Amino acid sequence: MHIRFQFKRGDDLKFIGHLDILRLFERVFKRSGLPIAHSQGFNPRPQIIFGQPMPLGLTSDGEFADVELTDRIEPGQFLQIMNNALPPGIRLMDAKEKKNPSNLMGQISAASYRIGFKAPEGLDLQKLITDVLATDTILVMKKTKSGEKEKNIRPFIYQLAGIYETGSGFFEVLLGAGQDDNIRPDLFLVGVSNASQAGLELLSMHRVLLLGGKENNWLSLLDEQML
Repeated sequence: MHIRFQFKRGDDLKFIGHLDILRLFERVFKRSGLPIAHSQGFNPRPQIIFGQPMPLGLTSDGEFADVELTDRIEPGQFLQIMNNALPPGIRLMDAKEKKNPSNLMGQISAASYRIGFKAPEGLDLQKLITDVLATDTILVMKKTKSGEKEKNIRPFIYQLAGIYETGSGFFEVLLGAGQDDNIRPDLFLVGVSNASQAGLELLSMHRVLLLGGKENNWLSLLDEQML
């Protein structure tokens, strides 16, 4: 059987890289005694697929992974066993049986973030948000496999709101997170800061949730339609 689970990463582990998170889960699976399926070959590895790598410095409540088991186990029992074996700073929040063969990474299309920033005194945040939503173009330099290229990220800013109080604030933003249109929160802040000449500085990045579906019909990756 296959299980999809949601997990969170707190401040304690926000500077742990994606490969270290992968190795952490491999050790936890081994320690838990759960019947995890492994790949074939000289160096068998647990059959687990993560939704998306997490940038360094990012905390999150909304990460997902799919894992294959060789025997049936209730998702609630899987959740309890895993949380008993995981170290502080990372916890499973929910788990459900996955019945269709869809690829987790291919299902992700957006992500909601809470992005903390520092700004000069007197910033008119609501005007900045209105201007961002009214424009068609916000250019940034984005790394690709063939080097850095200029990219317009405005089409992938789906929702935007925020609060500002005396020198600092935060954005609540929904950004593209698909395989071809993944917009990192730090890149979003650079683009918005440059376009508005607001002089914003990044303070924190928190991913609230990875989502599937499409605009006007965003879905949790644990929604029945996604499983």
